[in-house]
Amino acid sequence: MSKYTNLLSEQIKEALESYIIEQGLEPGDALPSERALAEKLGANRLTVREALKRLRNEHQIYTRHGKGNFIAAPKIIEATHKLESFTSGWTADGYIPSGKVLLMEECEAPLSICRQLNLTLGEKVFSLKRVRCLNGEPIALEHAFIPAKLVPGIFHYNFERTSLYSILKTMYNLHPVKQEETISICHMNKSEARHLNAAEGEPAFLISSTAFDAKQAFEYCTTINPADRYILTSKLKSEES
Repeated sequence: MSKYTNLLSEQIKEALESYIIEQGLEPGDALPSERALAEKLGANRLTVREALKRLRNEHQIYTRHGKGNFIAAPKIIEATHKLESFTSGWTADGYIPSGKVLLMEECEAPLSICRQLNLTLGEKVFSLKRVRCLNGEPIALEHAFIPAKLVPGIFHYNFERTSLYSILKTMYNLHPVKQEETISICHMNKSEARHLNAAEGEPAFLISSTAFDAKQAFEYCTTINPADRYILTSKLKSEES
């Protein structure tokens, strides 16, 4: 693609963004056909097609084959520098959080979990796997591991209705003061995609985190978030300031 063509498609992309705003189009609304957009914007169809591709790559629109292009829902923005529970954090942001428990068991910790939680190989952990939802839409697949010795009787609680961190604080005196987190990109397998209403192989953020109270690491958690619905933000501060 020439520099001129690239610049022109960027201009048409901006014109399309203005058109979406001016027409008051909402998530799920259909865009006019390529031909109609070309006529409205005074551009050729190839340039419009390239501009639509850019909007698609930015997840502002999505395509249904044979049906056309549609406005995508805005991405969910999560601040990774905040140390708060899923329930309290998203409730404060105006969402309605909910979840579904897929697995809740006590098992021997594998070596990888032992390393994260400073456990002896074979020690028991409480394992909780859930689909997390915002406003009814599944947006995260979360698997938490907590040393079983720290949470006796935890199976009494319903974690589809109760915040895990709330129970850890109020019933087990485990108050998070620090969290170490790594973020990478993965591609969802068939099971992960099914739980998150996505297609197998689609990219996702894989977030691995270890939470600490004043004495110890008390939780290791992996979370998968579909990349087309999520934006992760962070605030950095110079140590010199």
